[in-house]
Amino acid sequence: MNDHEWKTTNEKDFESILESSVSDLPPKDVVAEVTPWKKAMNRILIGMTLSAITLNFWGLNYILPAIGMVLSMLGFRTLRHENKWFKNCFIITVIRAAYFFPMLILNTTIIQRSIFSPSITSVLIIANLSLLLIEFFCFWLGLRVVQQKVNLTPQTGGAVALMIWYVLMCILAVVRYNGLVIAGAMIIGYIFIIRSIYKRSKELDEAGYSIQNDSIKVTDKCIVLALVSVLIIGCVCGYYFGGSYSMDWSTVDASEHNEVEDIKAHLIELGFPEYVLNDLSSEDISACAGALQIVVHVTDKPVNDGRTVTTERGSGKNRYIRQETVYDVKELRITGVGVQIPGERERWIIFHHFLWTIDPGFYGTESIQLWPVYRDISEGWASDGEVSGRVLYDRDGVVFAAPYYSLGNQTFISNSIFWGEQINTDIFATFSMPKKGENYRGYVAYPIVEIQDGFLISSWVNYTHQQRWLQYPAMTAKEKRMTYGWNDAGAFMTIQDALQFYPTNEGVEMMK
Repeated sequence: MNDHEWKTTNEKDFESILESSVSDLPPKDVVAEVTPWKKAMNRILIGMTLSAITLNFWGLNYILPAIGMVLSMLGFRTLRHENKWFKNCFIITVIRAAYFFPMLILNTTIIQRSIFSPSITSVLIIANLSLLLIEFFCFWLGLRVVQQKVNLTPQTGGAVALMIWYVLMCILAVVRYNGLVIAGAMIIGYIFIIRSIYKRSKELDEAGYSIQNDSIKVTDKCIVLALVSVLIIGCVCGYYFGGSYSMDWSTVDASEHNEVEDIKAHLIELGFPEYVLNDLSSEDISACAGALQIVVHVTDKPVNDGRTVTTERGSGKNRYIRQETVYDVKELRITGVGVQIPGERERWIIFHHFLWTIDPGFYGTESIQLWPVYRDISEGWASDGEVSGRVLYDRDGVVFAAPYYSLGNQTFISNSIFWGEQINTDIFATFSMPKKGENYRGYVAYPIVEIQDGFLISSWVNYTHQQRWLQYPAMTAKEKRMTYGWNDAGAFMTIQDALQFYPTNEGVEMMK
């Protein structure tokens, strides 16, 4: 008998088929293993258990609840005609699934954090918890009705305990309890609760309770395959279409710098790198009019793990082994430029330019975090205007440029092993690059003014590059940098560089 026939045949038909085909019925324990009631209840209990498990590694905090949601839905689907309470459980499970699975797909896009703001997330958590408690309440009443049908004394304390257990877990979450004693007790308590409900279910099965099986047009297998297909297709589309910023690219007019050619010539004469100068907007070049001196720092940075080289020297007791990482390729060139401009107090414009000398492959979002001079040396320097910049690339001999997707100050809370939680305000520039192109590059610039003499100019740039598609839930390079400042594990890598020098009466003294 195939699986479809098994599910659509009621128990009486099942017994008559067996009687007509064999002389003796199979052992009772074999029949018990395949009763629809037991199968449905096992699915529900396993589903509840998986939904309550929180394992924050390998994506199990999403995979296990998803499996649990499906099992619970299939279990209540089988029992939905037994009484109105089980039917309500099924309806609630479907409603929760209608929110849960689209959220799994949305997690593959970078827009989910903007949609699920903290306030909306709080509302959804409360709504989901309320539905869950209502589901357990209906489950409790549904079990009582079934026990009365077979003349068993209603014993459904486990279902009530399940509701109390979830309320206590919510209280622990609100007070941010991190201890192990109560957490361990809650886990043990949950095991006993599920065991109690399982025992009640087993008693019903042994009492010969049979469920009503109507003809099933859509099998459980079809439902599972449909859900898995929708999840896979949705996640692929989410990664492909929802992983990047929408940039406002336009071609760069060849005559863009006609009105600032004299300023460009003067800057080049002072030592401003021409490959950087050509990428500046005419407004940023105009801001450098009358430049007095220029400071330049160029460095090539690796955006790869390199290779380990082992060197052995000496022998015996004097044997020395040294391991070091060697980078054969350095893909990112970062150029720092300081331009001193006229003013009553000393004034500088700081430029940080990046150029990918090798196409690294772009898979989503990029981010630049600035630590401007006045961030840590506020007693010596102050901001003298707004930050500016843009990104560029070449394709088929044509230069394209776009403003950053976002550029400006961002206040955020960062975690550090040494200093714990800290509130910071830094300058962030965010952008995405197209998949087809070459000479990917860009810059950020900001002006500073001197408050007191004798202070160092130290300007830091932190470039965060996304190295691959796969990350779940998806986050932007900016979010990665703000959340995990020094952790380059995963889909992102941060490259750091600084322009540092002392302005003196004789010129400048570069810091090594």
